[in-house]
Amino acid sequence: MSATEMKQYGKRLFRQSAAMIGAIAIFTALTSPLAHAAEKETPPELAAVLTKIDRTLLEQNEQDIRVWLNARIAATGDFGVYSFGYTSVQVKGDTAKVDLNRGALADSAAQFIRAYEMLGERKYLDAALKTADFFLQVQQPAGHFPTGATIERGGKATASVGKSPLEVVRMEDGIQFRPFALLLHAHRLTGEKKYFDAAKKLADLVTQRIQHPEWGWCPTEFDTRIEGSAEKQQESSGVYGVRGGGSYSDACTTDGFRISVIMYHATGDRNYLKRSAQLGKWLFATQLGKGEVRGWADNYNSKNEPVPARNFEGLSIDPRNFNRYIATLLTWFYAMTGDEKYGKLFMESYTWLKAQEQPDGWAAEYSYEGLPVWSQDYKTYRYDLPQTWPEKLMHVEVRDGKPWYNRVKVQMDDSKIIHDLIQKDGLETLVQWHKSPVQLSDEQYLAARLAAAKRCTDEQLTVPLQNLIEPAKQTSIQANYLERVRLRLAAPDAKGLPPSDSIGRKEMTRQSWHGPHTW
Repeated sequence: MSATEMKQYGKRLFRQSAAMIGAIAIFTALTSPLAHAAEKETPPELAAVLTKIDRTLLEQNEQDIRVWLNARIAATGDFGVYSFGYTSVQVKGDTAKVDLNRGALADSAAQFIRAYEMLGERKYLDAALKTADFFLQVQQPAGHFPTGATIERGGKATASVGKSPLEVVRMEDGIQFRPFALLLHAHRLTGEKKYFDAAKKLADLVTQRIQHPEWGWCPTEFDTRIEGSAEKQQESSGVYGVRGGGSYSDACTTDGFRISVIMYHATGDRNYLKRSAQLGKWLFATQLGKGEVRGWADNYNSKNEPVPARNFEGLSIDPRNFNRYIATLLTWFYAMTGDEKYGKLFMESYTWLKAQEQPDGWAAEYSYEGLPVWSQDYKTYRYDLPQTWPEKLMHVEVRDGKPWYNRVKVQMDDSKIIHDLIQKDGLETLVQWHKSPVQLSDEQYLAARLAAAKRCTDEQLTVPLQNLIEPAKQTSIQANYLERVRLRLAAPDAKGLPPSDSIGRKEMTRQSWHGPHTW
């Protein structure tokens, strides 16, 4: 890949990708031998920073990534799918079985796409396209993707019953959205219409049947065999979650919304936005809290009343829902409509939730009065009433035998950006921020390269390690990498790992390249 080509990759990825992935892409471009050899393209300030980069460490990291990717291709490449996160490929002879819950197979393919875009090796794109072809094979007649599949060596795949029957659509955890995003990327990189058609088929199902026509929400699961109202879905039985009602949990509603908006941009057909446009009023209809308290439960019925789903998802306010789903939806509706009520609810919700932050984070849930609570076995308990606690505390961070606070899945960094923009100049600044160019000018790209290079050499910059894997569950590559990290952290001026009893240290794995969530 030429220096010019790498520069174009960096420009495009910086705007299209999450900040971390974009920084890696630019870092790859600005530190590669081809790019660096063209000294006339490297301004003095940037060249001075580049000389500080530890190239031995850079080369070792790249080698580690290649070894990791190649090992996965060698292990299950004959089947066209790759273990990752919550999904493992169970091989027995010439047959493999996969659990498609959480959409992790699409995450694996996303990693190979990133590898192709950063490293330029066609074999990584081919590995990703095998997974895209797998999803083409198991896509159901209604347009959705199943929760299980069987694959023969060579790539022939058949859908199978997993968590749900084949006719049932599960919207949670990216089971539908992540393959959708993968197929569109496969179409972008190859130009092959089959990938786009499959993505469109899913989008048609979501926007014409699954999204609620009046409120725009999506349920946890939807039975394609049932025609008619949401109440008919609600009367049927499912695995867990809600039928015939809306769910914020695990991105059910957000994924339906994203599918509709992306397909609108891909086709120009405004019909894809028809039901999503109703979602704005659902944000208000489902908002909970007394006085200044602002929050949302995980799941609701067709009357927009909170309902329990899993034994730890009760009727209380789940603080994760604001930063994961509500904040982005309110921002979109505020920017698109200009209606101040969306900006007002965003600011009130941000202010209240930020005020609840403790040194170790937030409570598992909050009551409508704003008191820390948690749900366990379909019951809700208050932090400050130990006489009511169950004998064993579950589904809550525990410290010294007491329910505690944590930051797992609750962070307000992204929301703070929006908060500060609105606070500064209101809607106009927010809209201008969203209208930033898709392609960078030469000056903007140089500034981004310089900023990325400075981050790579900033000795004061700290990056928290999250989701550390327990040693017994580490692969050899993970163990090798973490050992090097530990050695570097052992330096006198380095900060240590998170405390061994923190929930972030316990949970562990895989967040480096989390696939479609960065798309």
